[in-house]
Amino acid sequence: MQNQKRSYRYTMLPLVIVVSASIILAKEIFAEDEQRSSALESSKQINDYLFEDDETNSLNVSLSDCSVSDATCVNTSFDDLSIEESSSVFDESCSFAQLCKLIGPIVQEDEEETRSTSTIDNKTLPSNLEFSKTIELPVGYLRLRKAFLSSKSQFWTDSILKNALGYEEVKCTEWEHHHNELIGRLDLPSNISHEDLIGATRETSYLMPAGRLVPANMAYESCTLKEYNDNFFTLCMSTRTPDVPFGKRFIAETKIIVVRTGKNSCRMICSVEAEFPNGPPLGMKGQIKRGMRRGTMDTFEKIGNHIKKCASSRGYWC
Repeated sequence: MQNQKRSYRYTMLPLVIVVSASIILAKEIFAEDEQRSSALESSKQINDYLFEDDETNSLNVSLSDCSVSDATCVNTSFDDLSIEESSSVFDESCSFAQLCKLIGPIVQEDEEETRSTSTIDNKTLPSNLEFSKTIELPVGYLRLRKAFLSSKSQFWTDSILKNALGYEEVKCTEWEHHHNELIGRLDLPSNISHEDLIGATRETSYLMPAGRLVPANMAYESCTLKEYNDNFFTLCMSTRTPDVPFGKRFIAETKIIVVRTGKNSCRMICSVEAEFPNGPPLGMKGQIKRGMRRGTMDTFEKIGNHIKKCASSRGYWC
């Protein structure tokens, strides 16, 4: 009987060892899964904290390379928007109708269909940055150029930055250029050419609104007028947001090209890419670039929609 018990105990011993080993292995697997899930969750939280998209549905943007002129990345037609849509943000002291008027009256030269734009092609336009979006606008080129660039116009600061984007504490300097007052004008003195205005710079700062996880933070933008003529102009902007996580390690490089396309119409090509002057934070480059793409593409969309509403609203065509 004792021999049978000993034999039984020895027989069960391998089974106990196998079961124990299986339990230990399972615990290790579960521990690895928990660590992996924890790491993924932490990564997600960091990404959400870094660049939270206030919109529930982020834009579906193609990351493939595309040329500026054929607009193969993202295209938005001005037929997509209803005039009756209301602005996302309203200034209590200024109605939306008043803000729309800041875009200015129709320019007679914009109604002429004789001006040729056939010379505008890929070789003429500047190249776009890494992520781009193209928006067709129902507004004349010269009208929008004046609204965007003239130091006497408040369309960019009050109507776009404050109203359409909801920024606060907006401060914008005049163009630093000895012909500052000529930028955006419809005509130039005979002794001044468009090329003479290229290179002008201005500084803008604003408080960006808080999101679900990201607190309100300041942005500091340096803008340079890179191209300027009667067919297109180009703005290049470098924006720093030092108060966000890793904000001192990257700069958002943005380019806006506005192209004359015909009678009371133009095309706005917006693009962005991340720059890391001292190298990207370890393991965060991809998240920063993806977050920047989502945020800026949403901003470009808001700007385009606001311009469409202002240009198409009844009563602002004269």
